[in-house]
Amino acid sequence: MKFKGLLLKESLKDKSILEELEITKTDVWNISNAADYQPKVWTAIYFEGEVNRADEVAEKLSYSLKPKWYANFSVDNKEYVIFPEKIFKYNKGDKEKRKEAEDYGRSLGIPESQLDWEE
Repeated sequence: MKFKGLLLKESLKDKSILEELEITKTDVWNISNAADYQPKVWTAIYFEGEVNRADEVAEKLSYSLKPKWYANFSVDNKEYVIFPEKIFKYNKGDKEKRKEAEDYGRSLGIPESQLDWEE
């Protein structure tokens, strides 16, 4: 079993984390709701990895992200939402825990319209 997730290349201050991931697909998105500090074109990187490395990869991602960005991935029934130096891990469908992660994202200044990860 593997974890599967999404991150934005533009969110990375340290791109060496990409060497740790199995990239399965990339897309280029034109963004209409980009914040002032964000570029208008994003590179979406879909990735996966071995479940036994999920916590390790989440930790490394948390130190690779720029301020005001996040990444996320899923492992079975768990959701990981990774912010710079902060990780939320909760059971999919747990509205209270998801709200905690969303509130944290808001506190960082992440635009509301971007706090939209899929579970």
